[in-house]
Amino acid sequence: MTGAARERGIGRGIVECLAEEGCDVAINDVGAEEEGQALAEQVRALGRTATFVAADVSDRAAVDAMITQVEEELGPLDVVCSNAGVAAWQNVVDVTDDSFDHLVGVNLTGAFNVCQAGARAMVGRERPGRIVVTSSVHVQMPFPAMSVYGATKAGLKGMVETMAIELAEHGITVNHIGPGWVRSFINDASPSLQTEEEVRTTLTLIPAGRPADPREMGRAVVYLASSDGDYVTGEFLRVDGGFVVGKY
Repeated sequence: MTGAARERGIGRGIVECLAEEGCDVAINDVGAEEEGQALAEQVRALGRTATFVAADVSDRAAVDAMITQVEEELGPLDVVCSNAGVAAWQNVVDVTDDSFDHLVGVNLTGAFNVCQAGARAMVGRERPGRIVVTSSVHVQMPFPAMSVYGATKAGLKGMVETMAIELAEHGITVNHIGPGWVRSFINDASPSLQTEEEVRTTLTLIPAGRPADPREMGRAVVYLASSDGDYVTGEFLRVDGGFVVGKY
């Protein structure tokens, strides 16, 4: 589970839900070791096995080493969740090379690294499995000041659908979830959520009338990772409280 250590993060919500369903969990993040170790302790308190691995998903060698370590400590992979992501709000004319490279490196290259390494491990051991990627409602709707972020999420759609076709013969399903507005730390910097009036305006676009809790993303992943999702692959499961249909 990548990008999973930080409090109020989607990854943490996914870890909690998977652990409550009986999964042993490997928690990955960078720059949040204390939070990651604390989350691992929380999982162990549920009677599950957990480990924290610090690794930059944009670094291919680091991802390969992480997969090796996880399988040594927890056993063969059954579920891979690629969730690590970063966001930046910049008009297209203001996007810098560094910002572009960082967003693409984590959100797209990083996701590919994790999914490919996980798939190789599953195929190599001749084990069926599940791969779940966190994309976004950006797959279906554009937002101003997020051209690069949106492009990375749209790229994940193509990656997931192609992987689903290729890996089906190995009994591996590949799907992605699409969060809308989630009460997560990554959205704290959103220019459209800085005042109470802006928050109220955003809420009018969501039929459910509230943002999501990270654990609601976790429950969607549980579905895709469980036997209930046996026949679901190449799918985009939007978990947005009706945000997309409410806006359009």
